[in-house]
Amino acid sequence: MILRFILALAVTALSVNGWTCNVVMCDHTNTNNSQIYCGGDILKAVNEANLFNDSKEFVDMPLKFDPDTTIADFEAEFNGTGKIDPVKLQKFVNDHFYPAGHELEQCVPAGYSPKPGKLMTIVDDSLRDWALNLNNVWSHLCRKVSDNVTLHPELHSLIEVPHEFIIPGGRFREPYYWDAYWIVKGLLASEMYEAAARMLLNYKSYVDRFGFIPNGGRVYYLQRSQPPMYIPMIYEFYEATKNVSFVRKLLASAEAELNFWDTHRTVDVSLPHGDYTLYRYNSASNVPRPEAFKEDMATANATDRQSCDLWSNLATTAETGYDFSTRWFADKKSLVTIETKNVVPVDLNSFICWNLEILTFLFEYVGMDTVKSDQYRQRYITHRRNLQKVFFNETEGAWLDYNLREKAHNPTFYASLAAPLFTNCYEKLDSNKAVQIYDFFKRHKAFEFTSGVPQSTINSSQQWDFPNGWSHVNHMIIEGFRKSNSPQMQEEAFALATKWVRGNYKVFNATKHMYEKYDVVGDIPQPGAGGEYNVQEGFGWSNGVILDLLVTYGDRISVSGGDKTTAAAGAYISSGLGLIALMIPMFLRA
Repeated sequence: MILRFILALAVTALSVNGWTCNVVMCDHTNTNNSQIYCGGDILKAVNEANLFNDSKEFVDMPLKFDPDTTIADFEAEFNGTGKIDPVKLQKFVNDHFYPAGHELEQCVPAGYSPKPGKLMTIVDDSLRDWALNLNNVWSHLCRKVSDNVTLHPELHSLIEVPHEFIIPGGRFREPYYWDAYWIVKGLLASEMYEAAARMLLNYKSYVDRFGFIPNGGRVYYLQRSQPPMYIPMIYEFYEATKNVSFVRKLLASAEAELNFWDTHRTVDVSLPHGDYTLYRYNSASNVPRPEAFKEDMATANATDRQSCDLWSNLATTAETGYDFSTRWFADKKSLVTIETKNVVPVDLNSFICWNLEILTFLFEYVGMDTVKSDQYRQRYITHRRNLQKVFFNETEGAWLDYNLREKAHNPTFYASLAAPLFTNCYEKLDSNKAVQIYDFFKRHKAFEFTSGVPQSTINSSQQWDFPNGWSHVNHMIIEGFRKSNSPQMQEEAFALATKWVRGNYKVFNATKHMYEKYDVVGDIPQPGAGGEYNVQEGFGWSNGVILDLLVTYGDRISVSGGDKTTAAAGAYISSGLGLIALMIPMFLRA
């Protein structure tokens, strides 16, 4: 039976500060173990007893017995006993659950080669050796689902997928949604085309089963998604392989994925110059996130705010991929003022714009369906215009998030505001746009740091704020400038790529690891910090970004000193990086 995305009904209600919240992350409509992994007395007791430093650890642990037996054993042992003894509870967990990660097996990605041809073209010897090292890391991050998950899905929070996959790393031991775009970019740089194809088939399986792609591959993610990057992944794969028959099989799931956003994530915005239908993140869940149960309870207990609304905004922020940042805070200071549902984000609407443009192209040249292509073309043109009318602020010279409560732009600098450049969601004949965005970043001193661009200029202790820089966001900025029509901006793209590559290289040489985020301040960069958990090693999208940049700029980038070549045109080298401005017919630019 195909399970469609619906608003989950109450399985258990949670009361805090007088508020009763009942929309859980999963229930009987989409899994048969929700009372273990998405709510219930065991989840609550384990977190109240603080058995694990990381809330995610428990909900990743497979069951040894079926859910009903486990719940009955818990009730027999602890019901009516008042405060639960943590020692006895730990024994109960040990007796009834396997360690987190037990259901996953390590693997070698399909198509792995120790010396891929693209990486061997990197001119700088040190960077080439580093790239080959990162190429080997794919095998350390490769996982496949054990047979027991297929035979007994009720025993696992992991959602079965048909093929092996690349994990981000560390505590992130399952597939994630938007991480996969940059992982796929890295696999394509490593010429692991079959591994990339299997990743796409896994995401297709989510759409076929649930009608959308969840945040990650666990049942406790079934009430939220992440930035819509499935269609861009398909496009990148097509550009790298020209495999028409394979991509054609993905088009129905691509449309279904977009339909989820059209149906569940649109919002109407009324402005003096017109009414616009745009997109926002908006999870229905209004209880603590199972993988962050302790943290969400602590946040609720620190405020008199209505808990259901607070928790729904926390879950919605997790859907944005930027959890957490002052970008979503009403007072730009405190997590308890979070109001993500009131924010209409520039980057989400840019991704949707890109999705529409790509579908226009794919249905024209892969699906051979001019009717659908024309439909998506009209939607793309309309959405591109709407994005400029609603988000571009002439005073600031930049695209800015729009706040529904304030009925105004948020003028604060965030690096993600460069997304329309990355997705080409602006009129390409407007060659000044890239320069305007560059000037906006420069006014906020975003380019003054040794190792890259920080996510914001606000030091809030949140992981998506200063001083942390993130690989994929720096990649979006680099690509946005590189794909512009401005030679000056193309050179700025190379300059930022050089900063990012050299900073990551220094950290790798010092620690022998790649990380999910980096502190970009200081001459000696460090792994990033802040947020709900310790910085994670691995790391999927960081590796993918570096490999992609090294392939793009491999003939001129170096560990130190100047370019490897004096050819200025090198900054505009294309390596299948989604250069839609050139690859998609010019009629889309009308």
